[in-house]
Amino acid sequence: MQVSDLVFDANRLLTVKNLYVKYKSYWYIYHVLNDISINVGLGEKIGIIGESGAGKTTLLKSILQVLPINGKITSGEIFYRDVNLLKCSKQILLEIRRKRVGMIFQDPLAALNPVFTIKDHLLEVLRYANETANIDKSDLINIALDLLRDTLIPDPERILNSYPFQLSGGMRQRIVIAMALASARELLLADEPTTNLDVTIQAQILKLIGELVEKRGLSMILISHALGLIRKMTERVYVMYGGNIIEEAPTFKLFNEPLHPYTQLLFKTAPKILEPLSSVELRGNPLDYRNLPNGCVFHPRCPYGDSEVCRKVKPHQVKVEKDRTVYCHIYGS
Repeated sequence: MQVSDLVFDANRLLTVKNLYVKYKSYWYIYHVLNDISINVGLGEKIGIIGESGAGKTTLLKSILQVLPINGKITSGEIFYRDVNLLKCSKQILLEIRRKRVGMIFQDPLAALNPVFTIKDHLLEVLRYANETANIDKSDLINIALDLLRDTLIPDPERILNSYPFQLSGGMRQRIVIAMALASARELLLADEPTTNLDVTIQAQILKLIGELVEKRGLSMILISHALGLIRKMTERVYVMYGGNIIEEAPTFKLFNEPLHPYTQLLFKTAPKILEPLSSVELRGNPLDYRNLPNGCVFHPRCPYGDSEVCRKVKPHQVKVEKDRTVYCHIYGS
């Protein structure tokens, strides 16, 4: 069976259900994702926000099943269209990676091999994405040049023969975007695509991604610490803390009226232009994934987390409106 043979539901391109992921070290087991559920519709732009270490990158890598060797999906389901990626054949999974889903990784230097030219990188990706098609090398080169032009790279012929170390950080990130677009024909996963870039270049790269997603009619999952750009570029946002989804809402509702205490503090602590630095801070330390707290994972740092129910009972999903949910005992009572 091919991916093209699958029944297509326009309202459900990707569905992650009750996903658990752990990492194993020599001495410890880290429970990094705990009962994660998200969904992405056709053409929908989703944002995922949260502190570093919340499990956002692990979630994206789990979708494509490119976790490091010490990572393991212990339970849950990941549906792309109507196929469970955790139970499908390797052939189906590879076809989805080749022709349906592309991923922009955090660090462009880590994603590019310094001993190969940009041409080598792009041709390898294009051969992989068009493995079953009879396309000769000259046509692949023309496709590679078109990808570089789409990412607004000047003098693409020269860049094609350059090595990664000869390019700036912004140029390398554009190359990584071009590589992701070679296979992202339905869904683009963008994992903090502006890491290590200065503010001006960050805005350019995220604007470019937004324009390409619109031009190609792609769905997108965007992870970013730039809350203003999440607000501008996405339609719906999931908030993650400690390997858990703690709030979900349409973007404008989340930013105008965050419900979960963590989301409220996250927005209050974010720096704002033309305003003095906020004196509000998240108390306590980030979670230790080796030994997660009982009850609500946020209760040790929550201003309302001293109650017995917060300390002992894990909050369930509370549907506060038709299109938004929150995991907090404040709204469940």
